[in-house]
Amino acid sequence: MEEKIRRLVEWAKGNPQGPVSIHLDPTNRCNLRCRFCWQRSHERLGWLDRENELPERKLLEIVKEAAKLGVQDWLISGGGEPFVRTDTTTRVMVEIKKYRMWGDIITNGTLLKEKHIKNLVKAEWDVMRFSINSPYEQNHDFLVNGKGAFQRAINNIKLIQRWKEKLGKEKPTIGFNTVITSANYTEFPELVELLCELGGKILNVQTIILYSKEEEIWTLNEKQKKESQKYLRKAKRLAEKYGIRHNLDGYLEKDVLEKTIAMDGMTDLGMKELKKIKHPNPFVKSYCFEPYYLVTIRANGIVGSCRLFGDSGDSIHDKTLRDVWFGEYFNNARKTLLKGPQPFCSKCGSNEFLENRKIRLELMKWL
Repeated sequence: MEEKIRRLVEWAKGNPQGPVSIHLDPTNRCNLRCRFCWQRSHERLGWLDRENELPERKLLEIVKEAAKLGVQDWLISGGGEPFVRTDTTTRVMVEIKKYRMWGDIITNGTLLKEKHIKNLVKAEWDVMRFSINSPYEQNHDFLVNGKGAFQRAINNIKLIQRWKEKLGKEKPTIGFNTVITSANYTEFPELVELLCELGGKILNVQTIILYSKEEEIWTLNEKQKKESQKYLRKAKRLAEKYGIRHNLDGYLEKDVLEKTIAMDGMTDLGMKELKKIKHPNPFVKSYCFEPYYLVTIRANGIVGSCRLFGDSGDSIHDKTLRDVWFGEYFNNARKTLLKGPQPFCSKCGSNEFLENRKIRLELMKWL
């Protein structure tokens, strides 16, 4: 966060900076079919490109360029399941650590092999977040639509911990990345207990991003929203007891839980936030700060200014990372957000909204 704020302050002064973070989707393919995943709606709408993937050679080039531009951290996620391309994703992760950049990955944990785990532990990859959506095998396997998925993921977490001990490494830190759904909202205290039992240190939760009515069954109804607060508070107390870093506080706010699980509710919430801001510097009132510090690289090589930029981004196939970052697309995105939201902002995720809030509060101290 400190480096983000430092560079954003420079942007506010008219001094362009390199990106701080890269979000990379190595693939849109997945070996599971999670019932609540945005891929289900994209499949129905014909929006999902599972054919065109950036080749490994280009991905490794991007890592090298990122290091030269001063990128500090990476999140590898999806898209689909990053380890569908197990060898390629592992090589990219090892290359990221070669340049001493910080790395996080979100994975369903079912496709890792011991040789890959050993290489990632040796490289001291920083964080591996496993998409565990229930502390109970039967419910997790139901939610991800894959029999045996829970046990494979748990076995791989245990294998990572064994290799850390064997090689005398403290990394990667284990975490859970869990979506709040109507089928698991009562289970978060037990989820924290499981994470602690496995030696995990991070719990990241998020709400479903709705693109169509069909997935609405997995969101919380009014009764469940109220009930969820009891379970999330208990989970928070347990996480703090066990020294587990978490983002549960944001989901104990009524507005965040209400708007982030509603169709197209995020723009209203964002504008409501901006109306509260009384600050002389217009940069502080930018609707979103992601185009000033984040590059999202999709599996097909389309690059955008946030996780949900639609299909109108730039292409990195025949360009360098520098060309894209300081190019027309990103500059236009920055100018537009100084005036208000872009159309796709209505699909913003809960975690992104909460991160923007934290950044804005920090910037107000410095500008």
